[in-house]
Amino acid sequence: MSKNATLTAWAVFVGLAITWGSSFILMKFGLQSFTSSQIGMLRISLAFLFTAVIGYKHFSKLNRKNAFPLLVVGLLGNGIPYILFPLAIRHLDSSLVGILNSLVPLFTLLIGVFWFGIRIKWLSMLGIMLGLAGAIWLLVPDMEVGMNNLTYGIYPIIATVCYAVSINTINSKLKDLGSFAITLLSLMFIGIPAIIYVLSTDFLQIMQSDPGAWRSLGYVSILGVVGTSVAVILFNYLIKTSGSLFAASVTYIVPVIALIWGVVDGEDVGVTHVFGMAAILLGVYLVNRKGSPAERIRKNTA
Repeated sequence: MSKNATLTAWAVFVGLAITWGSSFILMKFGLQSFTSSQIGMLRISLAFLFTAVIGYKHFSKLNRKNAFPLLVVGLLGNGIPYILFPLAIRHLDSSLVGILNSLVPLFTLLIGVFWFGIRIKWLSMLGIMLGLAGAIWLLVPDMEVGMNNLTYGIYPIIATVCYAVSINTINSKLKDLGSFAITLLSLMFIGIPAIIYVLSTDFLQIMQSDPGAWRSLGYVSILGVVGTSVAVILFNYLIKTSGSLFAASVTYIVPVIALIWGVVDGEDVGVTHVFGMAAILLGVYLVNRKGSPAERIRKNTA
């Protein structure tokens, strides 16, 4: 790889880490004017519209064979998580939710084992157990506060399980489609209903009466256009130019960015967060190590 190509790859890597790591604070800012469901549906609507404009030629790739898997990816890879994350952030620190999002590779492998018969070695299982232990460690303070807070702490974990099912669905059912086509066609199934939902709420009234609504809409627009559509294009570029292992390493930086944003925004970030994040990331490392089943899943998904 040439020097310019290497610099480009690192620039894309850093850009992805900042984009995805900033998603959680952007959701928090969006909640200043909108509800959790409005943020989720707005994000889907904007991502679908942008992706449809720049990639309309991919609509022809939809057929009977891939329609249902694409619907599953749309619901579990976008729809449900995009509502659960802001719902959790309304009650929990965005940095905590960002750290819990790092569980995705662990659940991806775990679901691959139970649903698709993937065989794993003891190091990968150790990584899964370590990551889950880190998540429990992070949620202990919420257990002490009460069941309501614990419930909101479970929402991002459910969202990561949804992501994991989506990834395994792509790996097993949509191997013939590129990542951009999968993004567009899966968003198509939920994009139009999302637009209808947004317009059926008090969204337009909020835009007229809330002085901060346009700013909140700007945050959600970044989530939808940059954090979903553009990020997928860049991630696919990174996989093809630098390999899946390098691209997947962005997983380790995203929670760090989320944690930094939490500190900047005055959230209560302490030693518990650092230890919990370290346990999860170490678990992710063990799962994602070279030659692991998780690496093969990533290669097939790319």
